[in-house]
Amino acid sequence: MKSLLSVVAVGLLGLSSLPQSVEDLLGSADGMFQEVWASEYTQEKHLVLESRLREAIALYEEAISQEETNVHALTMLARCYYTLADVFLLEDEEKKAAYVAGQGYGERALRATPGFVEREEEDGFVAAVRACQEVGALYWTYANWARKDEYDKLGAIFRGDAPKLEALILRCAELDRGYMCAGPLRALGAFWGGLPRLPFGTYRQNLDRAHQYLSQAVELCPEYLENLRFMVEFYLEPKGEEEEAQALLERIVKAPLGDYPLYNSLTKLWAWQRLSG
Repeated sequence: MKSLLSVVAVGLLGLSSLPQSVEDLLGSADGMFQEVWASEYTQEKHLVLESRLREAIALYEEAISQEETNVHALTMLARCYYTLADVFLLEDEEKKAAYVAGQGYGERALRATPGFVEREEEDGFVAAVRACQEVGALYWTYANWARKDEYDKLGAIFRGDAPKLEALILRCAELDRGYMCAGPLRALGAFWGGLPRLPFGTYRQNLDRAHQYLSQAVELCPEYLENLRFMVEFYLEPKGEEEEAQALLERIVKAPLGDYPLYNSLTKLWAWQRLSG
């Protein structure tokens, strides 16, 4: 009997060590990421949530080791690295490195979509972006790239990043302006509100455009509190509207977590710190 049990145990161990299929890896990774996304952020949960996110990253990376052009896995890696940098990493160099990794995975996702590489080779990156249908790949490429460029705004302008970033996020807005709780509109507001204040040039701070897009984001998805945060950061504060900014901060603090506990809890902490500081 003991011998039989030993054989069964060895057999089960062998089965558990078999390579997982791409489908199984993605199912597990998606579940782990959703667990993080659906969790309220607190300092006490920081390490646990970060560890869970890194587990998801490892599974997505294992999936692309088997299927290197899997658009979903590449897009989710871009999203995961953005989340890692934006939520969990504290040092600027680590954050920037994560955004660089996220941008890289996002661009790989774009180039894994049918027709993108051919269009890029013929007409350039912007033309390929304008024809792309993968809103997730477009959005998370933009999100990581834009955050990376915040560490060197003038350098990004001189490198010619701005037209590429604008093309990415405009295409997102064309495809689905409600993606990620009005994410394309929120990002367009931050794009124009966050550009350097230059005396001339197409790509310089434009608070009127920032307000236009951020107002639409707040109207479309007021329950996602980062829309309100961006209104404060990229319009009201640069404009010098202190009373309105204060009112929005108080509104954020009083708002419920709703359906977006991770980012709403982070935004509420941010607003509370601003009011307390």
